Amino acid sequence: MAIQQKAKTSTACSRCQDPAINHCASCEIFMCKKCSESHDSWTANKSHKVLSVQEVSNPEREVEMRSKLYCMKHKDKVLEIYCETCKELCCMLCLLLNHQKQNHSCVAVCEVAQRQRETLQSSCATFDEKLSEGKKALSNISEVMDSLEKNAKTAKDQIKEQKENILKIVAEKLQERAEKLNEEVDTVYGELHSELSKQHDEIKGYLDKVQASVSLPNNLLKRGSIEEILSSQKLIDEKVEKLSNQQPENLAAVNDGSIQYVPDDIGNIIVDEIVDKLGHVE
Repeated sequence: MAIQQKAKTSTACSRCQDPAINHCASCEIFMCKKCSESHDSWTANKSHKVLSVQEVSNPEREVEMRSKLYCMKHKDKVLEIYCETCKELCCMLCLLLNHQKQNHSCVAVCEVAQRQRETLQSSCATFDEKLSEGKKALSNISEVMDSLEKNAKTAKDQIKEQKENILKIVAEKLQERAEKLNEEVDTVYGELHSELSKQHDEIKGYLDKVQASVSLPNNLLKRGSIEEILSSQKLIDEKVEKLSNQQPENLAAVNDGSIQYVPDDIGNIIVDEIVDKLGHVE
């Protein structure tokens, strides 16, 4: 913040250039001891925010140093009213001209500050909840995908083992059957993996959107002024609603990643039936 940076170095009074000891956030000027006493003697200045130069340089006082927001339509009017109906800040003239005639619900910024911070806190909680749900779903699907890889490998290993048990009898036919079964495993694996990958990408994309959205309310909650919070609440509400509409309907894995190989009994082998004895894929 420019004013804080200036306060950290030796700065002069904005009026007489003597060493400054205080700063008025309302007038946006630095003042020496004499000018500060003159400023404070005026009744109109009693409500002004005056801080010492040492206080101004403290980062924790940043919000207090910020200037009031002024109306875009009425340049000299401070935005001191919040319309709960429109979810926007307005000045007294806007209140009289645009909001009061339509019976909008309007309150002073100072009155809605605490409630609005609680609303922002609720929005942050909603984002955190959605982030947690998304991470849990993503983790679960990743585990199923790992299991799918292992199951596919296990099935192929079992097929190979069963094939070798009867390979001496009908080597060529067994090899043909084994390759066909491997293709079936690959087909089932491909179908299941495709479903899981599609769901994985969908939830990952949704999670990225939640992650991108949560930074704004978190930053506002940590460092935002009440005017900035009120100005951003409408956008935050829209993001919450949009994310709720975009959330995947099903966060559970679309399949369990199961591929099972079931071998047949090779006792009393009949050559003509040897190929079928290799088993099948489920």
